[in-house]
Amino acid sequence: MITLRSEPPEGVRIIVDEDDLTGLEGVIQGPPGTPYEGGYFRVKFAFGPEYPNLPPKCTMITKIFHPNISKSGEICVDTLKKGWNKSYGVGHVLVTIKCLLIYPNPESALDEEAGKQLLADYEGYSKYAKLMTSIHATPKTIPAELRNTTTSSNTMSSGTTKPTPLGAIVTQEQSPSLDSPAIMGDIQKVLKPVTTNKPRTGTAGGETSKTSAASKAKRGAKRL
Repeated sequence: MITLRSEPPEGVRIIVDEDDLTGLEGVIQGPPGTPYEGGYFRVKFAFGPEYPNLPPKCTMITKIFHPNISKSGEICVDTLKKGWNKSYGVGHVLVTIKCLLIYPNPESALDEEAGKQLLADYEGYSKYAKLMTSIHATPKTIPAELRNTTTSSNTMSSGTTKPTPLGAIVTQEQSPSLDSPAIMGDIQKVLKPVTTNKPRTGTAGGETSKTSAASKAKRGAKRL
């Protein structure tokens, strides 16, 4: 616990009540490039008598729109279930939940509405998740535990491409139409016939060759 407070993983912190060590909370900074960027999400830990042989119970206190987090705050992640190992600590659990914000898994959704929308309409899902983040997870002042991480997060955000969550539908941008006047103009420039000096003899033949070259260029542009 001391190491976690002095050298915490990036984007996660713990809040300890000195009078009640069982009242432990974690704070997760919304990962850059996700709908949760700019938000701070609080996780409540409850340790049973069989901990660390059994995982702690974790509840997301902050309201969030996410397939693997129910409206009541229950978190669905294998680390807190069959994948638990008694060598794991609070820091490992918080990092795992942070990864879940980056890569949601709609196949094991607790919030069916979020899971279905993520698969059918990622943009709509993302917009609503951002709205929920701005309303419920964006405080007026940054939590004291995470104030020194803001600069590095902003730097990452400026050069980070939005990650694709599991199950999201990806579409490529449509290529511009070749019928566009601008595109055709560029093609005409590329295929513009090369002019040569007038031949000393056979002027009519020279004009005929120019006309033929221009016709071929136009026919080539139409084929493209």
